[in-house]
Amino acid sequence: MVLAEKIEEIIGLTPVYRIIALASGVGKTSLGTEIVKHLTSNGVKLAVIKQTHEKLLDELSDPGRYKLAGAETVFVSSPELSVIYREPFTGLKEIIISMKYYPLIIAEGFSGSHIGKAIAIINDPDEINELIKVEKGLWIIVSNDLDIVEKSKSIGFNAFLMDETEMIANEIYKDAVRLIASKFSGDPEVCGVGSWIELAEKILHGLLQPYECPFAYPLKIFVDGKLVELDRKTLRIIAGMLEGFVSGLIETTVKPKKIKIEFDLSGEKE
Repeated sequence: MVLAEKIEEIIGLTPVYRIIALASGVGKTSLGTEIVKHLTSNGVKLAVIKQTHEKLLDELSDPGRYKLAGAETVFVSSPELSVIYREPFTGLKEIIISMKYYPLIIAEGFSGSHIGKAIAIINDPDEINELIKVEKGLWIIVSNDLDIVEKSKSIGFNAFLMDETEMIANEIYKDAVRLIASKFSGDPEVCGVGSWIELAEKILHGLLQPYECPFAYPLKIFVDGKLVELDRKTLRIIAGMLEGFVSGLIETTVKPKKIKIEFDLSGEKE
């Protein structure tokens, strides 16, 4: 598994695939948009994160004027789109944990972040060795040069030509299904599916949320130190309600990893 265990805990059940290159202007956005088209046309719900060094804030626009006036965050909402202007994030991990849950993320850029798996566009064979040094998550190599593709395959990488975007999208889909399914254990029928692969596919298509299966968010309720036995459906409902309620109470964009509630009905003071 490419993702480190600590990072997996933070990101949760979201497979991340980064499109990277050592040079600019090699077609990262073109490759990314084609991959996104193939995945979304098959019903996959995903988010895209793009790293850019271009200036985003227009000081003469209304949002720019509010930001320059001192507002820490400016939220612009229209019938077409919502845009948030705020201080820059420090890295890919912070961006992901600040977002609402998406079952899959395609990121353009963020080379060397070690989050998720990297899809590298290469035009020079020497770039492979350079990337291996900095990219622990190097997974797929893409090139317009057939010799580079064949060489990459010979040393153990998945490799494709630039126009084989549907094949790349299929590899991403299969890998995402495997990654999500690997997070669950036990009897999948408890979650209303025949297999964890089926559950993973439903999550990727937005038909189920991970918390709807108790194996994703285990919940135990104790009364006076005694574990209360509840059926799986009830546990799923309580877990979902608690997550939504607590998320609304805390003033942070970071999703809590563990919630502990103590309620003393005795009225006695400690």
